[in-house]
Amino acid sequence: MADVQKKLIVVVGATGNQGGAVARRFLQDPQYAVRGLTRNVSSPAAQALAELGAEMVTAELDDVESLKKAFRGANLIFSVTQYWEPFFRPDCRAKAEELGITCRKYAYDVEVQQGKNIADAAATVVDTLVDNGFLVSTLSNARKCSKGRIQDLYHFDSKADVFPDYVVPKYPELAAKMSCIHTGFFTTSHNILPDSYFAKQSDGSFQMRFPCNPDKLVPQLDVNRDTGNFVYAVSQMPPGKAYMAGQYLSFRDWAAAWARVTGAAITYKEVTMDEMVAETPDKDCGLEVALMYAYSSDPGYDGGMELLKAEDIQKVRTSPALVCVVWGEY
Repeated sequence: MADVQKKLIVVVGATGNQGGAVARRFLQDPQYAVRGLTRNVSSPAAQALAELGAEMVTAELDDVESLKKAFRGANLIFSVTQYWEPFFRPDCRAKAEELGITCRKYAYDVEVQQGKNIADAAATVVDTLVDNGFLVSTLSNARKCSKGRIQDLYHFDSKADVFPDYVVPKYPELAAKMSCIHTGFFTTSHNILPDSYFAKQSDGSFQMRFPCNPDKLVPQLDVNRDTGNFVYAVSQMPPGKAYMAGQYLSFRDWAAAWARVTGAAITYKEVTMDEMVAETPDKDCGLEVALMYAYSSDPGYDGGMELLKAEDIQKVRTSPALVCVVWGEY
């Protein structure tokens, strides 16, 4: 059980990329006890966290009662939801077909409900949470930020429709203790889109191909290395703000950096959405990600929102006199 002398952070999805990074970072601070939530406490990832000192607990995001039980005594909660698992799972695709909806919309519905379950459960322990105790991973609302032009960027809206749009009106006390942490493009995304990141050309060079302005600055995040540190830093800040985790650079600069490291030749070509869909083996995946890259051009991956970044946190933490200045801008 958690040491009563320590602050208890409950980490949703502790065996995943974001949750695992957060759990490992907080385990480095003796002021915190970590309770990690997972579906299988016997998995290698869960066992590895247990060996580091985490209390691993079984919980299902589809079961709000299991979440309420897992959140008991929490001083902080890190929330993350998952769109791509129900998107790709064969049984979920079969269910979507049975319901007469796309797998994209089905995954949206699953993620929204799981997010609501987390929020509903977190609201039951709001009194034990510290002032900035509800740390949620989310993204911008594409419907709103595009002024209705993009209606079906589902893996963005499935997060934003809950965090903050469901929490704020339904649970104002919980919202007052919430920080929204937007996450940039994962630098590992080339693993699922190899032909878009590194299309091999006839001369042996490579070409990066997205429906995104090559010079548009977009946030890039090393999810396993940097998410834990970023969330930990946010936890030390006042509540009620929104952040972007990741370093802003263009895809042209991304390609140039890759070329410097590998010594390979690479160019960037802005393609149409239809071209990206055609070049992606899974057409539903192709459409979902093509919309994301197009949205990243206009209005931008962050939706044009004013989000605090790592340098803003650094200013506040190193110069107390700047607190009112930095926070007053947002």
